[in-house]
This record gives sequence, structure tokens and C-alpha cells, in this order.
Amino acid sequence: MSIPNETKAIFATLQTDFANATADQGLGSLGEWPPKGEHNCYVLGMNISEGTFRQTGDGQEFPAMVVQFHYQLCEDPDRAEPLIWKGAPMTVPADPTVLTHEGSQIRARIELGRLKGHMKTILSYDPVDIGAAFEEIEEKLNGDQTVAAVVRCQYTERNNRTYRSEFLQSLLGG
Repeated sequence: MSIPNETKAIFATLQTDFANATADQGLGSLGEWPPKGEHNCYVLGMNISEGTFRQTGDGQEFPAMVVQFHYQLCEDPDRAEPLIWKGAPMTVPADPTVLTHEGSQIRARIELGRLKGHMKTILSYDPVDIGAAFEEIEEKLNGDQTVAAVVRCQYTERNNRTYRSEFLQSLLGG
């Protein structure tokens, strides 16, 4: 097969974008995950960013924070290097009282509850102050000690789509 010169010119134009692109192998935006069930994992880090919470029904968007944890399997017999994976982002509206759609209100409560569950597991107590809890978690994850936990991976099928979420069940060794 011979590649035409016009096509080669397109390659040159796309080179920078191509080099920076993330390979997509049909694994979804979260990439590869462990199988459904419980797994011993290192909690490698946490990202917090600004985002938007889209309300079901009317599609209104509201300011939100997006929190995502990163993990590595403690043991992975299928690989030389254990799988490193991103948890499902938790999008929590800055002001849940502005939501008018009941389903969106429920989704916001579920996301906040899942976030608080992660925090409770990592901190080993039920946090009351969200800002102080985030700071303490950041210190733990950036400190000298490893944070390892039992992570339950859950897959939910709905309307020909698979939704993934993870729950921190308990800390390992502590």
C-alpha cells in the first residue's frame, strides 16, 4: 500500500495533536478498570477541580466541584506492573438547593454521599468539615505513609450503557 503525498501532508499537520492524543481502545473515558468486585488498592492521589453539574430534564448547568481518586492494584497477577486506574468522577453542585429536578437532586445526594464515604474511609472517622477533611486527605496522600484500601468496583447497566463507580470499603492494615 502506498500512502499518497497529500495524506502525508495531513500527517505533518496533525503530528502535534496526534502526539498529545490519548489512545482510545473502547474502554470509556475512565480507561481500564479492575473487574467488578472488591480489590486491595493503593490510593495514589485525588484531583479536585471546578466543573458543572448538568440538571436532567432542562439541561441547566450549575457550578460544581469534581473530585476523582486514583488507584493502583496492590497485586495484579495479570501484569508485570499492577493496573493504575482512575475512579469515577464525583460531581457535586456548589449549591444543591438550586436544583429543581427530583432525579438531579437525588443524583447530587448520591454523589455527595459517595464522596463522604471515600473521605470517611481514608480518615477513619466521619468528617463534618469538608474543607478540613480535604486538607487532611491531601496531607495523608502526599505524606510518607502509603494509603491502601479495599475498593469495591461496581458496574451498573442502563440503556445499553455501563456506568462505573467505586466505593472505598475499609483501610488495609490499619
